Amino acid sequence: MKRIILGTAGHIDHGKTQLVKALTGIDTDRLKEEKKRGISIELGFAHIELGPEIRMGIVDVPGHEKFVRQMVAGSGGVDIAALVIALDEGVMPQTIEHLDILNLLGIRLGLLVLTKKDLVDEEFAMLAEEDARDAVKGTFLEDAPAVRVSSKTGEGIDELKEVLRTLAEQVTERPVHGLLRLPVDRVFTIKGHGTVVTGTLISGTVSTGDEVEILPSGVRSSVRSLESHNRTEDKAYPGERVAINLRGIEQSQISRGDVVTHTGAFKPSYILDVKLKALAGAPISLSHGRKVRLHHYTSEVEAVVALPEMDVLEAGTESPAQLRATAPLTPAAGDRFVVRALSPSITLGGGVILNPKAAKLKARTVKAFLETEREDEIGVVAALIRSCGIAGLSRNELLGSSGLPAKKLDKNLDALKTAGRIIKFDPTENRLIHGDFYELVKTKFLNRLKAFHIEQPLKHGMSKQELRSNVPGSDKLFKKIFETLVSKGEVMDQGDVVRLAGHEVVLKVDEQVIRDKTLKIIKDGANTPPLLKEIMAEVQADPKRMKSLLSLLEKEGRIARVREDLYYATEILEDIKTRLAVFIKREGGVSPSQFAEITKASRKYNIPLLEYFDRTRFTMRIGDQRVLRGSAASGEGGKVI
Repeated sequence: MKRIILGTAGHIDHGKTQLVKALTGIDTDRLKEEKKRGISIELGFAHIELGPEIRMGIVDVPGHEKFVRQMVAGSGGVDIAALVIALDEGVMPQTIEHLDILNLLGIRLGLLVLTKKDLVDEEFAMLAEEDARDAVKGTFLEDAPAVRVSSKTGEGIDELKEVLRTLAEQVTERPVHGLLRLPVDRVFTIKGHGTVVTGTLISGTVSTGDEVEILPSGVRSSVRSLESHNRTEDKAYPGERVAINLRGIEQSQISRGDVVTHTGAFKPSYILDVKLKALAGAPISLSHGRKVRLHHYTSEVEAVVALPEMDVLEAGTESPAQLRATAPLTPAAGDRFVVRALSPSITLGGGVILNPKAAKLKARTVKAFLETEREDEIGVVAALIRSCGIAGLSRNELLGSSGLPAKKLDKNLDALKTAGRIIKFDPTENRLIHGDFYELVKTKFLNRLKAFHIEQPLKHGMSKQELRSNVPGSDKLFKKIFETLVSKGEVMDQGDVVRLAGHEVVLKVDEQVIRDKTLKIIKDGANTPPLLKEIMAEVQADPKRMKSLLSLLEKEGRIARVREDLYYATEILEDIKTRLAVFIKREGGVSPSQFAEITKASRKYNIPLLEYFDRTRFTMRIGDQRVLRGSAASGEGGKVI
């Protein structure tokens, strides 16, 4: 079953509602005020079967200039537009504005319906039709079929149905595998059933029992029941008018402009990157900083226009721009929108959303913003990922923001990965980063490491923790870059430290002299080596150079740091450990006084040494005694005195 949405448009009192009734038998004017005044105020809905394989939902929009916002709300999701023009009046101001809006919304299929044929003769009808043809030149309706009808007598209605059937066959069906999105155009309650919302299902499917989320509020609910075109259904498909009975939600918690979607599928946004077109005949210009009324499907919010590198968008031209909304929207890339002046209420332009969740445009990013390729699907996907900078974007977030079906999105992602334009750095969340930002962070990583080697030439490498704190982005991005650089041999992983592959410590002559002299002093000190300040005084080295040389000797395994200011020659330390192990195994433990007999040194040296052996897990303190690590638990090594 092919599901199509037809939308009417046109000037007030040109017979749109009567036309829909003649086609379907349904009166879309349901409000008392509409009956009383004889005009449509709110959106009206009807449906018709155009044969066994085509089900057409019809959205009847108000024609009065005061209700253009309802017209815009009803035109989102329309597959075929019927521009209705009364033969007795011809083209009127609202006819032109509605036509402009249909063009801005990107509708590509439609027809002219010339009503009230019973009120004019053939000659007058021909003149009116010529007038209509002139009005639609240069639009999607320029070569569209035209049908003259009389809703009163029924003349031309059968022909109209045939034309609609032919147009419906040309409509490309919406993919059922997209994410659920139903912009709400009506909310009401039914006694005994609770809250009901209606709208045109833009993408995805919804079934009875589904858990859903109302955006932008984030209220959760579930589907009690579904109805489409007065039929109770278990499942609704894209291109259908749908009524959803929601569980556990009050009418006050949802309103027109909200979007029903599956939980977690979309995220609301305030800033949109767009391609903005200014209407040729608009009396008010679209200038940088202008406040406008932004219409997106059924939502209507105030927004500010931001134009890169220009003050005014000339009438009839288009340009990349940003719209900064005062209230959250739930858009996807490729969505169409309309902008109207706050006062007077006239249409100024519209266009297509390029990035539904953009970062605020700053002067330094203007060039990149203008140069970003967004004309095709793969360009849109790349631009969406690029716009998120070093934070990247997950595949699930891309499903919502791109508006692409899962298979098509994955195909584009595979192509971008193969080309190296995007990189996956977080397998858990399937998070992706644009190659430009990956290279930027990688460059910062390497530059910081290079700078460290210049600043600290006597150190073998930089601690991973310090390097991580100097590189922007998440831990997982850091890990991805680090592992990639190690695998390519550009960086060496040496436990707690990292170094560039080509880095080697090369001592100057005076540094070699200081190092050798320092090592001799520590070795000569044996069990009672001099403290750091004493070494520095003897070799006459500044603290920074001294610490670097000591770190180098430590890295080479020549000395060991027992305390911040106390170093032992490695062979001396190993000798003490050997004699200590023999003593503990024989006696079961060692006290500080017994340890002094082993080292022949004072508490000044012995206490730091014992604490060092504990810290390096060679010994373990039990009361005043030290035992070999593990010996107390196993009982080996005799009794503990």
